[in-house]
Amino acid sequence: MQKLTKIPAGCELPQLHEIVDTKKLSETLYKYLSNSDTGIAKVAGCKINNLYYKPGGDCRVLFTADLQPEQNGENSEQLFFGRVFPSGKARAEFQSLKMDKLAAPKFGPPAMYIPEWETVLWAFPNDPKLPGLSMLMDANSVTEAMKAAPESFGMKTPPAKISARQTKYVPGRRCGFIFEAEFDNNGDAGAAGKHPVYGKAYQAGEGEKAYHIMKQIWDSDARNSDELLLPQPYSFDQENSIIWQEVVPGRPLAKIAPQLDNLAELAIEIGHRLAAYHNTSLDLATIMTLDFQLDDLRFSEEKINAAFPDFAADCSAVAQKLYRSAEALAQDFRTPVHASFKFSHIFIGERGVTFIDFDNANIGDPGYDLGRFIAHLYKMKNSGKIAQKTAEETVSNFCDAYNDAAKQTISRNHINWWAASHLVGSQVYKAVKRMNSRAVAGLLADANALCPA
Repeated sequence: MQKLTKIPAGCELPQLHEIVDTKKLSETLYKYLSNSDTGIAKVAGCKINNLYYKPGGDCRVLFTADLQPEQNGENSEQLFFGRVFPSGKARAEFQSLKMDKLAAPKFGPPAMYIPEWETVLWAFPNDPKLPGLSMLMDANSVTEAMKAAPESFGMKTPPAKISARQTKYVPGRRCGFIFEAEFDNNGDAGAAGKHPVYGKAYQAGEGEKAYHIMKQIWDSDARNSDELLLPQPYSFDQENSIIWQEVVPGRPLAKIAPQLDNLAELAIEIGHRLAAYHNTSLDLATIMTLDFQLDDLRFSEEKINAAFPDFAADCSAVAQKLYRSAEALAQDFRTPVHASFKFSHIFIGERGVTFIDFDNANIGDPGYDLGRFIAHLYKMKNSGKIAQKTAEETVSNFCDAYNDAAKQTISRNHINWWAASHLVGSQVYKAVKRMNSRAVAGLLADANALCPA
C-alpha cells in the first residue's frame, strides 16, 4: 500500500477515511459480495494498489482482494476498480450500467454499488472507460484477430498460438498487454522463437489520436536515421480503441536508474535523442506553451494549498518566484514536445535509448520536456533512490548534450524554470493527489533552489 500520511484538509470525500482502512474495506466488500451467489466464504484481506484523489472531484481506487472460496481450494486474488463520487452521484452512475454487457469475473457480480461510500466498484476486467479491455483479456479473440489480419500486428503469417501477460493498468485511463505469438515452422519468429506484440487499450476517442501521432513520428526523418528510437505502431482497432505496436526491448529507466553506475553518462544519449525529436518537423496541435504551464501552475498551487495548508506558504512563495520570472522566458520558437518525458517512458536496451508513450505529443516550449525529465530525476533523488551528486551530474550532462544536438540552444535559467514549475505543478500536485505529504517539503525545497533569481 502507498504511504498515506493523512487525508487532505477540506477533503470533499470523508468516506476515504474508511476506504483506506483495509480492514474496513475487506468487511464492506464481503458485505456486498455476500448479497449475491458468489461462492465466497470470506474476504481474507485487501491491499490498496493505487489511490488517486483529485481535489474538488472524485477519487479512483485500485485494490486487490484476497478471496476465500466456500468450497475447498486455494484463495484467489481479484482486482477491483472503484470510483468514489461526491454525494448523490454514485447511484446514477451504477444505474446507467448495462450489466449484461459487462464481463463476468471469477467471483461476484461485474459491478457493485456501495451507497454508504458513494462508490461504484467494478471487478476486473470491467472498466467503464476502456471498451477494449475485455478483448485484451480474451486470448481467443486476440488469436482470431491475429490469424485474420497478421499484418495488423507486424506479422507476415498467422501465429499458431499466443500467450499473454498484463503490463501497466491505470484505471479509467489505459491498460496494456504483451502477447507472445508463436509460429509453425518458425515463420515470423525472431531468435527467441516468438514475436511479441503490445496491445494498449484507450478511452474512446483517445486511441485514434495517439495512433496518428505515433505514425507521424515513426515516418519522420529523425526516426528513419535512427537518431530517434520509438516502438513501431502496427495498427489501430477503432471498434475496441486498441493500438497494436512493437514491444520495446529493454527496461524502463524508472526501474533501473537507482542501480545504474552510469546514469550521468547515459544522460548524454538521452539528451541527444530528445534534441533529435525536438528538431523534427511535425504537424501537431500547439498546446504546451509558457501560458499553458502558467495556467497549470496556478491551478496546482490552488489545489495544493487547499489540500495541505501546512505547505501553503512555501508553495506560494515558490509559485510567486516562478510567476515573476516567467516574463523573461518569452521566446519565439517552439518544437514538438513529448508531453510526458519521464523515466518510465525511457527504455534502455541493446538498440539504445528508446522513447515510448507519445500519446499526447504536441507543439510547445522545448523546456517542457527538459524540465519534466529533471523534475522526475529530483523526485527520485528526494525519495532516496538517486544520490545528490549523481542527480547533479546527470542534469548537467543531459542539458549539455541536448544543446550540443539541438537546432537552437536553451539557457539553463530557462530549463531550471521549467524544472521548478514541473516540481510544483506535477510532482508536488501528484503527491497531494496520492495523499503523500511526506514528499511535499523536499520537492518544494528543490523547486525553490531551481527558481531563476
